[in-house]
Amino acid sequence: MPMRIVLLVNRDIESALALNLLLRKMHAQVVAIYLSDHVGGAQPRPASMLDPLTFIEQDLFNLLAFPLLAQRGSRTPRWLGFSAISQHYRIPLQPVHRLKDAVVLDSLRATRADIFVSIRFGKILPDEVIDMPAHGVLNLHSGLLPQYRGVLATLRALLHGDREIGCTLHRIDSPGIDVGGIVASARRAVDPTHSLLWHILALYPLGVELITQALDDLAQQKRLAQASQDLSAGAYYSFPDVAELQRFAGLGWRLFDHQDIRQLLIAFGVDSTSSVAFDLEHYLR
Repeated sequence: MPMRIVLLVNRDIESALALNLLLRKMHAQVVAIYLSDHVGGAQPRPASMLDPLTFIEQDLFNLLAFPLLAQRGSRTPRWLGFSAISQHYRIPLQPVHRLKDAVVLDSLRATRADIFVSIRFGKILPDEVIDMPAHGVLNLHSGLLPQYRGVLATLRALLHGDREIGCTLHRIDSPGIDVGGIVASARRAVDPTHSLLWHILALYPLGVELITQALDDLAQQKRLAQASQDLSAGAYYSFPDVAELQRFAGLGWRLFDHQDIRQLLIAFGVDSTSSVAFDLEHYLR
């Protein structure tokens, strides 16, 4: 039977990609999308080294590309930005600055959702939120659990020399981070010719398949099997420090490549010959 699904995502390019992939398959069941501002809370980070990646993941598209595309118009893109997703699928989009605000909590309750699905959502869910939907909360983590809990799991895998990266669909059943029972996981081979950003983005088609299968099973009233995590088999990682990022670069890895940005801009509707592309070039100087 059809379910009422609420999506909790972050305002970044990875979440936009995941939304496009997921909504093409089950937009009719999604009743609302909630957007956090960033991932990682107030954790310290080596800003000078990670800022360029953060700019590409968030500001380049949210503050520059998407508004310019909306103003100027463009060819029909392969992927839609957040506002365009909301308009195209007629799904309400609500920013979340403080998850515990009464207005946000009341709004979540009013969705009468059967399940919450979290993808890169930047807020820790309190028990009050976790207990709202009848089928609980599923989270897509862009790393293999329990090996890599926390942020930038893909960077950690590459830094450790792993030959595969992966993503994990797991339960959120407590306010802990990436500790709930594992529902499913998917892996793909590492490609040393590509950047960290490319590897992160490459996980989301796999992750959306995991989500789709789990939601289909629940809709057919099947119980989702899940395996408890042995937390001693992995670790929680915060943002890498300067020394770790220098070692990452020393191993020949790049945070991103210009080709990554070009392909993303084209996929989201920026024609390389358009006035929008010209304006973006001006901003990027």
